[in-house]
Amino acid sequence: MINIEVKKAKKVNGDRSAFISFPYDNELVNILRNEPNRFWHSKEKLWEIPARRLINFVNNVGNREITLTGEFIEEVNQIEIPTGFEFKTNPFNHQSEGFEYGLKYDKFLLGDEQGLGKTKQVIDIAVAKKLIKGYKHCLIICGVNGLKWNWQAEIGVHSNEGSWILGTRYNGKGKAKVGSSKDKLADLNNLPDSYFLITNVESLRDKGICEKVKELCDNGTIGMVAIDEIHKCKNPASQQGKALLKIDEATTKIAMTGTPIMNTPLDTYVPLKWLGQEKHSFYQFKNHYCVMGGYGGYEVVGYKNLGELQNRIDKIMLRRLKKDVLDLPEKIYTTEYVEMSKEQQKIYNEVREELKENIDKIMISPNPLAQLIRLRQATGYTGILSSTIKQSAKLDRLEELVEEIVDNGGKCLIFSNWTDMTAPTFERLKRFNPAIITGETKDRETQKDKFMNDDRCKVIIGTIGAMGTGLTLTAASTVIFLDSP
Repeated sequence: MINIEVKKAKKVNGDRSAFISFPYDNELVNILRNEPNRFWHSKEKLWEIPARRLINFVNNVGNREITLTGEFIEEVNQIEIPTGFEFKTNPFNHQSEGFEYGLKYDKFLLGDEQGLGKTKQVIDIAVAKKLIKGYKHCLIICGVNGLKWNWQAEIGVHSNEGSWILGTRYNGKGKAKVGSSKDKLADLNNLPDSYFLITNVESLRDKGICEKVKELCDNGTIGMVAIDEIHKCKNPASQQGKALLKIDEATTKIAMTGTPIMNTPLDTYVPLKWLGQEKHSFYQFKNHYCVMGGYGGYEVVGYKNLGELQNRIDKIMLRRLKKDVLDLPEKIYTTEYVEMSKEQQKIYNEVREELKENIDKIMISPNPLAQLIRLRQATGYTGILSSTIKQSAKLDRLEELVEEIVDNGGKCLIFSNWTDMTAPTFERLKRFNPAIITGETKDRETQKDKFMNDDRCKVIIGTIGAMGTGLTLTAASTVIFLDSP
């Protein structure tokens, strides 16, 4: 027997909640744990979920007997989409739910699993908030530097608003490049017309930039701030951690992460503090949730009160998983742009100048395009071309993506055109026990079986020619192409 009472909400977002109790049933517990917003009242032995999620819960419990009391009021109709707002790209059902959630609440953590379109949801929410509250600007802070370009591209796809990466300057040939902190501060002092402003979290280390952003938030010029990959800002004692926590007066604040926030309990402090849900110092927070020991009693040797911490996070987090979202298409395609380091750019420029000097020979060669392949290799991994400079912005970002996929219980396929690219990729990802298939692999089946059947093997790496056909690799949830054919 499942007893459900619908009444005024206590711990979850919404006006009314469903309070659910039942004799212990592991299947029902797992169903409730998968709810994007739920709270366990340990003393009363009750689960609380938003009333709007009640129908979904009832549909999942099978033929179990249910007793329902209270008055159920459908809350979806209470969300009013502002006049003049239209989706530029059609949302999936879970994205519509996230959009409505964002219209109702001004401060929350969007924790959808990677690939469910957090970026689109935040863009749509920001545009709607502009119409509702008259915001002049929305600031996007990227926890990963290279995501600036991805955000700018996505804003163009999903909205009709303009976007500006702070510090952008154009050279004589019209090519955009992000300049110095001085350029970023100049943009903040003379704001562009674009509604969306984009920067990386490292820029907040500059005292002038941090103070100016805080001023613009305090006076309402920046009405909304969204932080992507907030789990990267986990140290409140770091320069950027301290700076981020100073930016606390924006009316709307959305923190974004695709990584389970409970991987390390201490990592939750910055998101909770920034969203106004934590009033204590980091020292007090650590002592409340950590068991201290070791030499002098200064080392974290265990954790405590984790149920309480999980409930606090659930109260402000909207999280959906791919396996629970049934309206997704078979594939979602995402293009990410990364910014080369100065050393990598130097190698690229040297190759380009050499090609320009020999352009006449290249034009009369049997395959001119093949002569240009070194430029593409320079953008992948400079170690292919240089014995001294071995850098790769792509591999730096790849490591972060794979960590996120594995943290969410997934596996991934990684393709490249070149065997020379798969070797450094393998080295970077050794901790994930990777399999590898290239033209030099003698036993492809053994490598395939390792990926498909060994839970410790989270990654398989290969060339498009060798691994792209004739293999069944359905254990993967994500495919990453390091370069295009």
